Amino acid sequence: MKKTTTPLTAKRIAIAVAAVCASLALPASANDNKAMLDLMLKKGVISQKDYDEFMEANKEADENKAFKDSRIDQDVSKAIKDIQKRQNDGAVKENGFGFKSKDGNSELNITGRLHFDARMINDDHGQYSDRDSGSMSDRFTVRRARIGASGVFNKDINYEVVTNLVGSSANLLDTAWANYRFSPEAQVRVGRFKQPFGQETLMSSNNIGFMERSYQDQIAPGKQAGVMFHGEQPSSFTYSLSAYQAGFDPLQSDGSLGREGALRLTYNLAKMIQGAGDDVLLHVGVAGTTGRFDVVPATSSQDGSDRTTRGAFVAFNDEFGGLRNVYRNRILGTPPCTNTSSFVSPTAAAGSAATVQCAYGGYSLGAADAATVSRQLTGLEFAFAKGAAKLQGEYTVADYTATSQAVTSSGARYSTRSKGDTKVYYVEFLYNLTGEAWAPTYRSGVVGGIRPNSNFNFADRSGTGAWQLGLRYSQYDASSFGDNLSSSGGSTNYPRTGNAEYQIEGSPKGNTITLGLNWILNPNARIMFNYAQTKFGYSFLPVDIGTPAGPAKRADESHAFMIRSQFNF
Repeated sequence: MKKTTTPLTAKRIAIAVAAVCASLALPASANDNKAMLDLMLKKGVISQKDYDEFMEANKEADENKAFKDSRIDQDVSKAIKDIQKRQNDGAVKENGFGFKSKDGNSELNITGRLHFDARMINDDHGQYSDRDSGSMSDRFTVRRARIGASGVFNKDINYEVVTNLVGSSANLLDTAWANYRFSPEAQVRVGRFKQPFGQETLMSSNNIGFMERSYQDQIAPGKQAGVMFHGEQPSSFTYSLSAYQAGFDPLQSDGSLGREGALRLTYNLAKMIQGAGDDVLLHVGVAGTTGRFDVVPATSSQDGSDRTTRGAFVAFNDEFGGLRNVYRNRILGTPPCTNTSSFVSPTAAAGSAATVQCAYGGYSLGAADAATVSRQLTGLEFAFAKGAAKLQGEYTVADYTATSQAVTSSGARYSTRSKGDTKVYYVEFLYNLTGEAWAPTYRSGVVGGIRPNSNFNFADRSGTGAWQLGLRYSQYDASSFGDNLSSSGGSTNYPRTGNAEYQIEGSPKGNTITLGLNWILNPNARIMFNYAQTKFGYSFLPVDIGTPAGPAKRADESHAFMIRSQFNF
């Protein structure tokens, strides 16, 4: 006889199914377990009535679950789409120091640099009170502290704005320019930027081989406001033609716009040499400037009882800031006058009886007129690199003609004039002990910075960074201006002046030999060690010093040991 099974109630079935599903870690819904219920119905474990009651009881729960699952899917999908959209709208750059637009055509880079120096100076001048605290002193100094932004807008417009956090408010703005790139061969730059003269000057201070640039940089126009047309054939030919005005924000009285101009042409001859590898660079270049600028003659406390105004139009410091104005040439301005004398104002109408009283002995006495200086620079440059070795040099001749219109105490007009030239050059050799090649860093006619083959890791001390050895010889020569003071009819040359001494002993030349050891930890950090010995062709007293603590000592050489900690991004 066949054994019959008593039908289970829907409630008991639900409990049984839930228990089975729980033991199997399965969801306890009717739809999820329909196959199991169908089997139980077929085997007679449950009746059709029990089956229908159970399915009906769980119908609402299944509908609620389906609705909830649908909402979750929609919310997740929407969230993913929102994230993707935000990513496409713009993203932080991989290095974390900038942003990139949705279409990739625009970007903003945050830039900065900090150069912190320790300088130890030794010379034979003895002990003096240094009135301006600017020379003859060992010191820690923040050499550079800058923050800025650079990037590209709409693919073809490059820009840069950098603030200078060291110095006076007058030079707070270091650079500010926009570059319109019609093609690599045709570009226009406007704003305040480095004028196209001097390979070393055009190199970033983050990448130069020594802590300071050579004497060449002291006569180059540097950063000025203007406009430049330039272009390049990548890694081969470049040209730059600019018009600019000397001074941070000069106001000129003659109605001239862009009173100076510069031209630079460079070529990488390695591209013409059959079989020259990618690690070979043979850079040659020629550059020149022409035009004029103004200087304002004034009196100085360094000139004793002589209150004749004068203005320096060419000057040199030693290469590492140990001595300022080791040579300078100055144009005479308004001659001295006494407390009781007067003269006819040069701005007064003809025949006017108006007079101006001169106060004798006042420092910083202003000039009646600014002096005009015509200046022409001609420079040659080269760089040869193969693998880890680089030889680089420049030679520049600077011609000056300075004229000043002045008025005597009796109202008579006269002019002063000084003419001559300076010659500067340097040759330097740098070798990467860790093997990094120089040629791949060459861009737009300038050698760039080295990236170590193996970055130094602070955490586990792994990696070597890049190590460099360097040697440089540089010189300035201003002997064409003459060695001594000459004065007749109001025309005068003033070579290097200090403590009322207008005469130098010897020839106005100076040369510096510099040894360098650089440790580039990674592309953003560098430590530099420099030793420099400077010998002058004349002996002199330093500028702006007080009473010596003993006999006055004229010296003709100085020594400096310097260390720099550099961080940039």
